[in-house]
Amino acid sequence: MDRDRLRRIRNFQSTDWYAALIVRPITILVMLVIADWKFLTPNLLTTIANLFKLAAAGFISFLALDDTAATIWAVVFLQLGVLFDHLDGTMARYRRAFTRFGSFYDKVSDIVTWFLITIAVGWAAYRQTGGAHYIVLAVSSSVALDVMGYMKWLTVAESERLRWFEARADPAAAVARRTAPIQIAPPPDRTRRDWVMWFLKMVPQMFRFEEMDLFLWVGVGLLVGRLDWLVWLLFASQVTVMLSMIVRRSREMLRADRQLRALGDQ
Repeated sequence: MDRDRLRRIRNFQSTDWYAALIVRPITILVMLVIADWKFLTPNLLTTIANLFKLAAAGFISFLALDDTAATIWAVVFLQLGVLFDHLDGTMARYRRAFTRFGSFYDKVSDIVTWFLITIAVGWAAYRQTGGAHYIVLAVSSSVALDVMGYMKWLTVAESERLRWFEARADPAAAVARRTAPIQIAPPPDRTRRDWVMWFLKMVPQMFRFEEMDLFLWVGVGLLVGRLDWLVWLLFASQVTVMLSMIVRRSREMLRADRQLRALGDQ
């Protein structure tokens, strides 16, 4: 095996437990086969991911109580959507094929497809139970996740603004930063003991209900057949995490304000 090629494929370490422990290893195995297929561009992989997610939303929307086949297809398409969602970024990093449009396309399509999936889950729960509030709860969970994403990228934008002010204070450092080559975090080098300790550390994070983890939880909810429980899980977990994230991001912005004031005093 070409170890350098494998190292370039292992170009990212996921932090979401489902992605890190299950999806990421599968992504690496698939990349070993398709990494050099020129027709498979990162944007094409994003489109394939979107199609799988939309297909999953379609199957979920029309689930009948005893429709085992549709349930299985919905779960399979959901997991394929997650897999291809990881493949696009991995392919872009492997080929150094970064584009602003690709980043925009990936993030916007994630928001749209997840909203449709949660709407489908809420609608299916309503059809199974007759409770219209499940639609409201499902939409609310999606909005909470979107708010967290908005806060994240707003923080990134404000960090870029802070760097602009820092550049005014130190133009030479700004030029050096702008002309430096793109750095990609190398894959982690771990011993067997390190891998075991990392695995044990990651497992408890399944209860953090990160974005990628939600696809597994939706799949479990579909297989168990309790979409009402699933909707409550999505709502409670995302609203709770959103509230904690508001506190965290507020602190980050307060620190940025202090740094800006310090630059102004120089």
